[in-house]
Amino acid sequence: MKRMKRMKRMKRRLMAVLLTLMMVTGLAGCTTETPGGGDDGGETADSGKTVRIAASFMSLNNPFWIAENDVLKEEIEERGGELVTYDAQLSLESQISQIEDAVASGVDAVIVSPYDWKGIRPALESCNAKNVPVVVIDTKVYDSDLVETQVVSDNELGGRLCAEALAEYLGGAGNIAIVDFSTNMAVQDRTKGFEEALAEYPDIKIVARQDAEGSVESALPVMENMLQAHDDIDAVFGTNDPAAIGAIAAIESAGKLDDIAVVGIDGAQDACELIKEGKLLGTAAQYPSLLATEVVNQIYKILDGEEPDDDIIYIEEQWVDADNVEEYQTTNAY
Repeated sequence: MKRMKRMKRMKRRLMAVLLTLMMVTGLAGCTTETPGGGDDGGETADSGKTVRIAASFMSLNNPFWIAENDVLKEEIEERGGELVTYDAQLSLESQISQIEDAVASGVDAVIVSPYDWKGIRPALESCNAKNVPVVVIDTKVYDSDLVETQVVSDNELGGRLCAEALAEYLGGAGNIAIVDFSTNMAVQDRTKGFEEALAEYPDIKIVARQDAEGSVESALPVMENMLQAHDDIDAVFGTNDPAAIGAIAAIESAGKLDDIAVVGIDGAQDACELIKEGKLLGTAAQYPSLLATEVVNQIYKILDGEEPDDDIIYIEEQWVDADNVEEYQTTNAY
């Protein structure tokens, strides 16, 4: 896989060098025109033309992804580039089609947060066929050989932080429900870290688990169903903040808010407010601004013919609860 990546990067560097030589030749013959030509914006970062980058999100129904997109746009425009954003609305077919459309339009690079970490492969192949580099943000892809690098939160750490917080709250014994999003690789990593940490507590059991696709609207009825099926739930692991918020709404409606602890992952402002209200035990906070900034740094390195810093770049997560929510909310919440 690494050899294939090296070959692709060598090809890209060669193209960048050839483009530069062509520009130099053009300048020698004419000093009154702007270097370069064409109308599709497909140039390298140092070519003097606007770099067009597409960002494909599995959804923009989460403040986390919105914050990522806002920072991507700001960082790219500060460098004189243009960001074209696509919202797949939790549809694999839409995400593949949108990425293919972006490549056909002549974008220079693609940023992707995949809805389905394996199913996204046809879109990655389309990018590779046109020599368009792909950088992953937030959620890993299965076919890592088809992307340049992946900039992701340390999601396994986030899952462990949630498990340890619940284990402490429960005193090492109790029943937990998981509001899941099983097709999402970031969530798979979170639940892996969560379950590995819980393995240290044999008296804590996972008694219910159901998908809610990471949204408040889906998580609310999912939690309602789990409460009806299990009257022994002591705590809930929301695999992102919207899932946790939807679960809290259902628990509060059932009059069980004092009996069931809920944790989430993201670190959104809404989650911070619920922590302050005593409705959310805590959240494993991620940093969308750091993820987005690092993605842009890596893309421009790649477009300039350089190697990315690593195949996978991890951004650490932080536990936020009543003890530090005020400080976190003032400095980092989105």
